[in-house]
Amino acid sequence: MYPPSIARGHPERPAYVMAGSGQRLSYGELDAESNRLAQFWWHHGVRPGDAVVIVMENNIWWPVAVAAGMRSGVYVTPVNWHLAVPELAALLAQAAPTAVVTSTGMAAVAVAALARGELKPTVISVDGPAPGCTDLATAVADVSAEPLADELLGARVLFSGGTTGRPKRFVQPLLGVHPAQAPPRHSDLVHRLGIDENTVLLSPAPNYHAAPFTFALITLAAGGTVVCMERFDAAAAMSAIVDYGVTHSQWVPTMLIRLLRLPQRESIALSPTHRAAFTSGAPCPPHVKTAIADWWGPILHEYYGASEGYGHTYIAPEDVRAHSGSVGKPLGNTRIHIVDDEGVEVPVGETGTVCFEAVKGGDSAATGPQLKEMGDLGRVDEDGFLYLLGRAGYMIISGGVNIYPEEIEAALSEHPAVADAGVVGVPDPEFGENVKAVVELRAGHHAEPAELIEHCRGRIAGFKVPRIVEFTTDLPRLPTGKLDKAALHARFAHPSARTHIPHQ
Repeated sequence: MYPPSIARGHPERPAYVMAGSGQRLSYGELDAESNRLAQFWWHHGVRPGDAVVIVMENNIWWPVAVAAGMRSGVYVTPVNWHLAVPELAALLAQAAPTAVVTSTGMAAVAVAALARGELKPTVISVDGPAPGCTDLATAVADVSAEPLADELLGARVLFSGGTTGRPKRFVQPLLGVHPAQAPPRHSDLVHRLGIDENTVLLSPAPNYHAAPFTFALITLAAGGTVVCMERFDAAAAMSAIVDYGVTHSQWVPTMLIRLLRLPQRESIALSPTHRAAFTSGAPCPPHVKTAIADWWGPILHEYYGASEGYGHTYIAPEDVRAHSGSVGKPLGNTRIHIVDDEGVEVPVGETGTVCFEAVKGGDSAATGPQLKEMGDLGRVDEDGFLYLLGRAGYMIISGGVNIYPEEIEAALSEHPAVADAGVVGVPDPEFGENVKAVVELRAGHHAEPAELIEHCRGRIAGFKVPRIVEFTTDLPRLPTGKLDKAALHARFAHPSARTHIPHQ
């Protein structure tokens, strides 16, 4: 993303719009403001190879901070702004930033987290004065809007969601080239989604997450417009699609489920401009895809990949019904391997660990494929389509049989009274583990445990049906929309007397 490439010919074209407030940033403004911030950093000792951490909620200054970093040769590092002070301090210690960008709303947390360590970075508050911070407007008032003398392409750093412990830091390499020479990102996927200078992308998720971060960069590099929601709201998202002439939208499955549960959704106006929606972050349940297609038409694409960038798969709307539940086939120079615990490839249709192999020319037969895995379990069919079954660390083994929670969660989510559901294994003296469902009901709805169990019996095999049902009002989810498996297990992976159905 290099703002001058668009600003030279279209300085007034909107680059970034906040969906709620309507605040706008043109490409000309994005170019000038990112230059000023880059110049400020340079004068305060920020150099290529340093890290700049972004600790702020979705706002109009996000693209400025990212663009400034991407033209300064630094590691641009957005972090989860929902973290508590000790959690943020741990991430800052890993990132070791020379500069931090925050907001008046997040400044106290950022400053307190920095105080727990020995780091003394320059801290900027983008939207006004805050204790311990330099006010951005004051800082750049007399700073040149010219680009740095030697601009270099920066690189992004992302932290995992932390579903299996402390978030991990994933660093893309600095390429040592001018920003205008940045290689295209996910070119095969971009082509399939049709992202270009006419794209208006609705981004409803937190900007620090991999997908919204990446697709904002892709859209801005193409000269399109990003419409960013301050926070996700299903009704507001549907309104934004119409109000801003959105052409593309990016979701996680939880958001799609909430869209489908909008009251009287059949009467909600649809925009004729909305031609491509895409989902990632977790496998999208087949019934959700079908319902979205029935409502919006065949425009929902799905892709699967990892923050580490090992590889991606993709499934088009026209393939969804023939390969129900699949996350698609490999994209680009990527191969999928399904291996057992010894790293040996398993036959087609059998379950194992999902591994990516990046194929960059040449023959890997001499050295063997270099496989990368993220701990996901899955299988491929005879057509090469991948089906995800869950995370290796959360598989349930009951009576010697492997059970994958995601399949049961998808079945539960089809019940009209269920707002959210998580599934864990709990100790059982005879079978090793029992399947336990943790269910959050929709407001104004009621369901008995036996009703939910019977609902599952009609959709999944009997050995997968929950034996225990527990209700909650706050099923733990990460801000990205993913089920927080670590928190789910910590709170609920124990037997409950609420309902216990014996094995049959």
